Amino acid sequence: MEAGQDAVIRTLLYKYKDEMVTPYNYTVAEFSDKISQLRNNLSHAFVDEGLEIPKSEGSDGLVTGNVLSANNYSYSYARTGEQVLDTVYGTGSASKPGGFYPKGGNGTIALSYLKS
Repeated sequence: MEAGQDAVIRTLLYKYKDEMVTPYNYTVAEFSDKISQLRNNLSHAFVDEGLEIPKSEGSDGLVTGNVLSANNYSYSYARTGEQVLDTVYGTGSASKPGGFYPKGGNGTIALSYLKS
């Protein structure tokens, strides 16, 4: 689900990939890469990628655009429930709430980590 939502957002951002984001002095593509690096660091998954990638890593080695971040078989990268919580909490830990869920999630998976 997250990958599909991400693809829609990336499609919209890709149109503006070369524009500067003020006041940060980064292009949209560079900003996207920084966000991907942060998500990778928080989730400890290292599967997130920015809007542009080296051509050798693009589909069939032909493109640099990265609207749908996926592996060589075009499958979205998998993340565990713990990795998703690590990211959306913004703490890098599924057992330490914050970020989008300052009080933690209330689903079965989230609660199992909060009780740990």
